[in-house]
Amino acid sequence: MAGSTIPVSILGSRFAMSHEPFWKPDQYIPVLGMLCGSTISGMVVAVSFVLKEIQENRDKVETYLAFGASRFEACKPMATEALRLALLPTINQMSVIGLISIPGMMTGALLGGSSLQQAAKLQMVIMFMINSCTTLAALVAVTLTLLIVVDPESRLRLDKVDGEKALIWKARDSVVGGVVGGVKAGFNKVFRRRSAEQNKNDVRDGERQPLLG
Repeated sequence: MAGSTIPVSILGSRFAMSHEPFWKPDQYIPVLGMLCGSTISGMVVAVSFVLKEIQENRDKVETYLAFGASRFEACKPMATEALRLALLPTINQMSVIGLISIPGMMTGALLGGSSLQQAAKLQMVIMFMINSCTTLAALVAVTLTLLIVVDPESRLRLDKVDGEKALIWKARDSVVGGVVGGVKAGFNKVFRRRSAEQNKNDVRDGERQPLLG
C-alpha cells in the first residue's frame, strides 16, 4: 500500500495540485489519508475474493496446473474478477462525480471560498489519484497472493493461508463478549430479584386470605 500511495500522493501534490512545498502537513496529510482509505479497501476486496475463489475452485486450478498451465494462467480469471471488484466502487464514483453527487473535498473547497473551477480541478485530481493508487495496490496484492498460494512447482499451498482472526479482532471479540455477558448477567440478576420479591408477595397474600375468610 505504501508503494502506491506515497509516490502517487507526492506526484499529485507536487505537480497536479502545485503545492509548494508538497510536504506541508495541512495539505499533504489529508490527501494521503484519502488515498490510504480507498486503497486498503480495494486491497482487502481483491485478496479476499482471490483466496475465496481458490478455495472453492481448488480442483479446477489443480487441473489447469496439471495440464501445464502456469500459476498466473491458471488463476487469471480469478485475478481479473478480483481486480474488477476492487475497482468497481471507484469507477462508479467517478462516473457520477459532479453530476449526481458532489464529493466532500469539492464541497469543502466551495464552502472555503474557492472558485468552482478550482474545486472541480482538485476533486478530479483526487479521484484520478485514488483510482491509480487502488489499481496499483490491488494489482500488487493479487500478484503477491498468487505467488504465495501457488509455489514455483505449480502446487497449491493453501496451508500458507492463515485463517485465524488477527489479534486486534480477537481482542475486539473478547471485549464485546465480556460486555454482552455482563449485561446479560445484570438483567438475569434483576429478573431473579423481581421474581423472588413476587414470590414473597404471593406467599404473604396466601397467608392472609384464610384469616380474612
